Amino acid sequence: MAEKTTVAFRVDESVKQEWEDAADGPEYDSLSHLIRLSVQREITDTETAETGAQADVEAGGEMLKSLNRLEKSVEEIQDEMGAVGRENQAEEMYELEQVLLEILPSGDIDLTADNPTDYLKTEPAKPSNVAGRIGADEQRVSDALNRLADNTGQVKRTQTAFDDQPGYWRVE
Repeated sequence: MAEKTTVAFRVDESVKQEWEDAADGPEYDSLSHLIRLSVQREITDTETAETGAQADVEAGGEMLKSLNRLEKSVEEIQDEMGAVGRENQAEEMYELEQVLLEILPSGDIDLTADNPTDYLKTEPAKPSNVAGRIGADEQRVSDALNRLADNTGQVKRTQTAFDDQPGYWRVE
């Protein structure tokens, strides 16, 4: 059996009386028993609090991981939405280009002539006129006509003065 030792400390008489009154209850054998149990409870509560704090830190770490996963998922969804938006925009632009190819004036021209537009059956179409005719945004029509002129052999563009819009026509 472990050797016992005495621990002495000083308290006010009123505190000692309060402790003795509490120790008179049926759950305690003596004042010493009350003090030993109280000290043991304090130690246990402190250890539990430390374990709880560690659990809180671990729970916080798990929450941070969950938030990081959630943030990554949101970024992936935003990327997918951006891709869908770009795809829809490309489809809309393709549809606009198809409409433009149908309504542009056409003509076979001699591009070596001094003024190729002299050989057109009608005047080249201006983006503002075409946009008004089909009820589309003028800038989108202008962008689509420029793309068609730059990337296909189907549409040609007149060279104009700086302040005037170029004209466009479809080559037959």
